[in-house]
Formats: sequence, structure tokens, C-alpha cells
Amino acid sequence: MGLYSPPDGSKAPNAPALAQKEAPDKPNDGALIKFYPRPSLGLRLWGPLVPASDNREGLWTLIGIQTVFGLLCLRRSRSIGSSVVKRDISKIPSLNRFSVTKGSMYVSEHGTAASGSTNLFSKRGSDVWGFLRSTKLIALRKTLYLVGGTLLLSQSLLEVCRLQILKYDPWYEEARSAREKQFFNNIIKYYHEGIDPTKFKVKDASNGAVLPLNSPEVKQSVAFARATLEADSWFTSWFGPLEYKPMSFTEYLDRLEYHLEMTDFIRNGRSNDAASQLLGKPLSHGKAELEELIQKNRDTRQKIGDLMGSAPKQSIPVVSGQRQGSLKGILLDPSTQKSEDIDLDETWSAFNPWLDLALETSLSIKFLPTVLMSDDTTGDSSIGHSSEDESNEPKPNF
Repeated sequence: MGLYSPPDGSKAPNAPALAQKEAPDKPNDGALIKFYPRPSLGLRLWGPLVPASDNREGLWTLIGIQTVFGLLCLRRSRSIGSSVVKRDISKIPSLNRFSVTKGSMYVSEHGTAASGSTNLFSKRGSDVWGFLRSTKLIALRKTLYLVGGTLLLSQSLLEVCRLQILKYDPWYEEARSAREKQFFNNIIKYYHEGIDPTKFKVKDASNGAVLPLNSPEVKQSVAFARATLEADSWFTSWFGPLEYKPMSFTEYLDRLEYHLEMTDFIRNGRSNDAASQLLGKPLSHGKAELEELIQKNRDTRQKIGDLMGSAPKQSIPVVSGQRQGSLKGILLDPSTQKSEDIDLDETWSAFNPWLDLALETSLSIKFLPTVLMSDDTTGDSSIGHSSEDESNEPKPNF
């Protein structure tokens, strides 16, 4: 029997490497999370300030600001150059040389005084001022403002077309899905983290009694509140999940093209024929079929109620004792008379069975290798050699 002893100075020299092998995907708290700019068709000039594609309020805000800047640029391009000013006639010698009559008139300012014009007697400024008032520079400035304003307005129009005309936006669907996944993952994370009794205290809303922090209902409520608080922060509301990486523009065009092709396929009526061939019968979703299904469900419930009422005593087993898990009761409005009066969306959001199932379910997956890697074989060989060396040493006799 051999004993393997590691070299001096470290009891486990390969411990960091082994730990890295066992958990290569362990997140590093000190690592910086890379931020990816949010995609857009007409708001690329804003760079990293572009909001998430599902933040419609933020997109419309930037579109409005960009449109205002574009209109100001166009207005500036028209006002550059000759401007109309109001002057007193007595200050223009060519018009009022010998008269003292008071009056005013509107004249235009020119860069260079022409012979016989009203600016013939104007004082010539410095060379810098003359260059700024030159015709070529004014034309260049007008062109730049005109091109800039046109570019801003065209980009705003392109983004408006994306938001209003497109019925399906892949970037919007991807951002909305990423936001929902982050919200659900935060609930799971906070639920399994538990509740710190030094930071949280939960009371019953009806009587004000302090509730135990280890109950599943309290842990779920606190996890939901923390996830909601993080989702409602200004940064997450504007940009969405921080680590979310949007799809490229090429993939965006591919998905959009596929959606348009499927829309044409459905519009042409070929989908109904294909589905009828697969199901073996034509598809029908009429009002008569819906009424028939509702009536059939009512009859089934009535039969079940009659059977339950006519059953002999003690024929149906009754579960005795306290149940392990507490059930959530659904509180309905006292004015509710029939099932059609219940708001299904609101009831489902308040009592979500899938969320309860996810919080109560915990999976642990481990991958067991079936072959030995090179490092493992080297380690085994070294252990074997050391065992052989030690086995050849003479053993003392007792």
C-alpha cells in the first residue's frame, strides 16, 4: 500500500486548478459586466443613450428631441446670411442727406457693400469679421445646417415607421423576453437567498402580527417585492437587463423577412389547408361550436354535482389531519355571480400556480465524465510511481 504526499509548502498545490475545473462557470464578483448599446434604426446618433426596444416611452422621447433639433437646424439654415434690420432714416446719409425728418425703414445687411447701396458708408470691420461674413462661409454653414436637419428628420421618420408601421419587431420581442426572464430569475434568486431578519420584518395586513420569515408564502412575497423594486429602477426601466446582448442587424432582417413570408403564407389561405390535412378535418372556430362547448361543460358539471350529492355517506375518503403545505385561497368580489364576471388575467397574475411550482422546484445537474483527461492520467501515473517506490523500501520488523 502506497501513500502519496504532496511537496512541501502546499498541502494541495493543484487546488486552485481543481477548483477552477469543478466550477468554471462560477461568476466573478469583481469582473465588470459589459454593456451592449441598444439597437435602433433612426436613433443611432444617440449612441449608448438609446433605450431598450420595449421602452416605447423612451424611444418616443428621443424621437421628439431629435425632431426638434432637426427643425431648428432647418430654420437656422434659412436665417443664416442676409438678415433684415430696422434702421433710422436719419442715420442713412444717402436717403436723408439734408433733411431732419424722423422715420425708420427695414433694410438688409450684406456681407460686402455694393456701389450705390445703403451699406456703402458702413464701416469696414476687421479681417476676421469679414471672413465670417463672407459669402462662401455663409453658403457652407447653410449647407451644413440643411444637411444636418434633413438627416435628423429622416432618421426620426425612419424610427417612427419602425414603431408604427411594423406589426412585428424582433428587437422589441427580444427585449421584452429578456426583461421578463430577468424578472423571473430575480424572483428565484431572492427566494433561495432567504430573508435577512435584521433587514426585513413582515407583518400581516389584517391584524398586524409578525409573520415567520421561513414560510414559503412570506419568502415568495418578499422575493417578488425585491424583484419588482429592481425592475422599476430608472436604469432597468430605460435600458432593460444590463447583460442583455441584442441581436445583430442582419439577424433582425432575417427574422423580419421570415415573419413577412409567414404572414403572406397565412394570408393566402394555405395554412388552413395544411392544418386540415394534418388533422384530417377542416378547421372551424365558429360561435355555434363555442356555445356547444360551453353547454357541454355545464352538463358535465351538473352530472358531477348530482353524483356527489347522491353518493352514500363515507363512500368518498376524506383527508384527515393538517396538510403539509398551505393553499392560497382566491378571494372573489361579493358581487360576482357567474364565472364570466371573473377577470382571468388579474386572477392569474395574483395566484400564479406556475410561479409557485417554480419556486418550490430546485434542480441540481451534475455531469460525470466517462473518460480520463490528460491531467488525470498524469496524476494517476505519478501516484502509481510513488506507491511502487515506497513499496520497495525495507519494512521494519516488529
